[in-house]
Amino acid sequence: MRPNDLDALGHVNNAVALEYLEAGRWDWLAQHDLVHGDRLISVVARTEIDYRAEIPRGRVEVRTVLDTPDAEEYDPDSITFRARFRQRVHLPGAPDPAVDALVTVAFLDARQRSLVSLQDFLAAAAAH
Repeated sequence: MRPNDLDALGHVNNAVALEYLEAGRWDWLAQHDLVHGDRLISVVARTEIDYRAEIPRGRVEVRTVLDTPDAEEYDPDSITFRARFRQRVHLPGAPDPAVDALVTVAFLDARQRSLVSLQDFLAAAAAH
């Protein structure tokens, strides 16, 4: 947590929680050896978020799981244009998440500003 993440009430602002989720997705990509490319990129298309508890000063943990397509749904020979992540922000020792979100991402060609498939994104990431 950064000092400027706190608002006047001493807890994390809701917009900052979205930044934590973004960092969690970048970390997930890195852990799965998927380099966020210069040309083919993932962008947030939709966010469903529940703020369940205040996030005070201290450590947080962002847990990110690919919700869909899962391993059984993914077909490298078909075309998929979106992926959805389940993300949760946890406070140390708390049984329930402070933030629970479903984040849908789409994939774009940054130069042409056009939609590309998940399969194209994965191929470009693997080429790096």
